[in-house]
Amino acid sequence: MSGFLRFGASCSVVNLFYTVSIDAKGMRAVDQVAESNNEASKPIVLLVDDEENILKSLRRTLRRSEVEIVTATSGRDALYIMENTDVDLIISDMRMPEMSGAEFLAEAAKTYPNAIRILLTGYADLESTIAAVNEGKISRYLTKPWNDDEIRQVVEENLRSKLLEVRNQQLSRELLEKNSELERLNASLEDKVAQRTAGLNQANQELNQSYEHMVTLASSIAALRDETAARAAAIKSAMAQELALRLGMPDDEVEAVRDAALLSDLGKMGFTDQMLRTPYSEYDGDQLQLFRQYPLLGEAALLGVPQLFMAGVYIRNQFERFDGSGFPDKLDGERIPNGSRILAVVRDFIDLRMGKYTGTEYQAKQAEKEIIRFSGTRYDPRIVELFSDVYQQFATDSLKDHEQLLKSADLSAGMTLSRNLLSANGMMLLKRGFVLNQAVIEKIVHLEKSSSERLDIYIERQSER
Repeated sequence: MSGFLRFGASCSVVNLFYTVSIDAKGMRAVDQVAESNNEASKPIVLLVDDEENILKSLRRTLRRSEVEIVTATSGRDALYIMENTDVDLIISDMRMPEMSGAEFLAEAAKTYPNAIRILLTGYADLESTIAAVNEGKISRYLTKPWNDDEIRQVVEENLRSKLLEVRNQQLSRELLEKNSELERLNASLEDKVAQRTAGLNQANQELNQSYEHMVTLASSIAALRDETAARAAAIKSAMAQELALRLGMPDDEVEAVRDAALLSDLGKMGFTDQMLRTPYSEYDGDQLQLFRQYPLLGEAALLGVPQLFMAGVYIRNQFERFDGSGFPDKLDGERIPNGSRILAVVRDFIDLRMGKYTGTEYQAKQAEKEIIRFSGTRYDPRIVELFSDVYQQFATDSLKDHEQLLKSADLSAGMTLSRNLLSANGMMLLKRGFVLNQAVIEKIVHLEKSSSERLDIYIERQSER
């Protein structure tokens, strides 16, 4: 490796723990940092500005973000860095000597089109900004002085798919290793038919187990912050599989429907805890925009796993409507994959039962009536008819009945915590199963008042105690 910069240039590479300045004497150190970065899974962000103070300020702003940071003081040095480094996102100032931000981003767009490009500009640079949008194909621009929270949010939102892709590639590598192992086994047992058959059966069984384990693990990860989500995913998966069988779908598509139902909420991993608790009907504009993205993020998370390609397609199109008014692709009728049409029905039924739409938990018959009401508009009438025949086979009464979320003012002595009680910064205050008394309740109320933050207090329902 030749390092990031030509001899005599100056820039720096930064991560969360150290800074390495680059000059003619520091090339060896840079090579070592670059090699370690090649092994890291964090996305790489390139900051470009001719003012060191601006670079230091941006670096401090992004210190809490899970990214590796590379800096350059000119467009030409930045291009040289990109020759040796896979940069995921660029933030460039507009006004720089020799090569402006617009010129640099235009050149970067030609040579490195996959890098996300963001322009940092002043209000007086409107004409230049328009040129950068046209020529540099930037994703967005930010104005000086910037807001630290906005910078972090923009970087994290643009790199969210990259982070999912990294996790995806890891799972894909595991599957490729299994496939390679199977090929080696076939070659070594070519002359021993009986042993080869036994070996292949064993290897196939292990591969299937690994695949099923991976799907279950991914579903569990998506449900870590919501204890009811894992049970809901299992019921959705069983319902979707039964509908696919009754619809006469091929075996591979039945499996894809089952997996899609298990992983349908994978794209919600970027939701805040507050957003996960908020009914859909109460989402604001920004939350709705993020909500509309989660099926696409769910599909993106599965792109690197060939066995889950069709499941990813079903997840992407789960919010398409039968009349063509859905998203993201405005598909209608038979153009919507069967698996997505099935997923839409079982997803909305379970979400209605859990109170995710309005905050009110629907009874099973109420939820069924709501599904039937939108037959032919949101849902495929044929699937709605099949669903009405089969949904009562599945127990959905226990989805949320075991606990309730209460305010501290509504607590009373003798109630039992159904989850660990955590402080606003994540410190455990009380363990699950703790029986509240009046003294503890008063301390909880006092803590909320002194911290000005509401605690999430989950209590077992009376029927379970």
